Amino acid sequence: MRPSPEVHDALACLFTYPGDGAGEKYPAAIAEVQRSAPETAECLERFSAGIAGIDPGKLEELYTHTFDNVSERSLEIGWQLFGEQYARGALLVRLRDLMRKYGVQERTELPDHLSHVLALIGRAPTELATSLATNQVAQAVAKAIEGFESIESPWVSVLEATEVVLRMHAPDESASEASTKETSNR
Repeated sequence: MRPSPEVHDALACLFTYPGDGAGEKYPAAIAEVQRSAPETAECLERFSAGIAGIDPGKLEELYTHTFDNVSERSLEIGWQLFGEQYARGALLVRLRDLMRKYGVQERTELPDHLSHVLALIGRAPTELATSLATNQVAQAVAKAIEGFESIESPWVSVLEATEVVLRMHAPDESASEASTKETSNR
């Protein structure tokens, strides 16, 4: 079953720079995702435990150390998929157009930042959301997780929870098999 836009927005929130209010916004986002996608509970509990008791300034430093200026752990899906190739520029243009079309507000991050793309997936029509989630975004998230071999960070658990949510967009294989059998029996 396709997750709600609220689940996507909550995950997107967890990938935004902590800044002021992280102590309130992160727990609320975690609760939203866990309520709607209980399969993510263990991952998000690890994230909660990993950031518990960290003062806001240190949390910002941890976020920066985790994601910024480290291409292997970039939250920009275009970078994960294409690096500096022209295809990333084309993806940025496409995502910006889709964000406008489906009402996703662009913030300081580029359009291919995971926080923007998750919000887009939550608002896009099912076919487009499925394509983005199960192809490009799932591949980019998996590649970002690989970048965590040399560092421990609580955000890897959020990436793992994101993988779970992205898999929820995959067409139900049993329904596809039933449809194929029904078609072949005619």
